[in-house]
Amino acid sequence: MNPAQQQIANRVHELTEEVITGTSYFLVDVQVRGHKGTRVVEVYIDSADEFGHDDIAVVSKELGFLLDVEDVVDDSYKLEVSSPGIKRPLQMPQQYQKNVGRTLRVRYERESAEEIVVGDLMDATDETVELQLSSGERLELPYQSITQARVELPW
Repeated sequence: MNPAQQQIANRVHELTEEVITGTSYFLVDVQVRGHKGTRVVEVYIDSADEFGHDDIAVVSKELGFLLDVEDVVDDSYKLEVSSPGIKRPLQMPQQYQKNVGRTLRVRYERESAEEIVVGDLMDATDETVELQLSSGERLELPYQSITQARVELPW
């Protein structure tokens, strides 16, 4: 993101945190694309609990109101609030915790080399994840060593 986009993303991040305070939702990511007049603001939220389109619509309405009142984005823009979906990489411990029991494809740094493993997510704490590989081996990884992790789809 360029500096203008980053400034908008930072403020959107703050306002989204205000909107979701006191709920089971957590902010995963904010992306800003485009230029003045054609900006797209993407906000990805998730929840430890079940949530759906109606929940996302409420957050979108409240956030859109705050963005307009504070005139955060110059000129016209499109606000897209959604859950991260299965295709986006996991970024936060809460996302890993929500996906315990699922199969992940994890790319991680090990002794200055990058490795990729596929395994079942057995546990996720605030500091580490534990995977069970197909060989039966259990692998514990700190989040800082993970460069990318995605839920592996069964098909």
